[in-house]
Amino acid sequence: MLALNADTARRSRVYRAFRLDRAGRVASAEIVSAEDDVQARRQARAMVERATIELWDRTRFLGRFEPTLPDGGQFA
Repeated sequence: MLALNADTARRSRVYRAFRLDRAGRVASAEIVSAEDDVQARRQARAMVERATIELWDRTRFLGRFEPTLPDGGQFA
């Protein structure tokens, strides 16, 4: 997601993005490196395609990002 070099690594934080299946269970997890919560949320939103993404900073819940249909509805 974020290209890491020595400078970026010093100021980056590590978040976890969990892709959920239709039953709401974790299907996969990905590490998200970001400078702050705003950037991490932006990256998590970009990960949403047809699956819900939950973003966490250790035990701190930062958001749940749901896929939307072109007409503004939600995937079932």
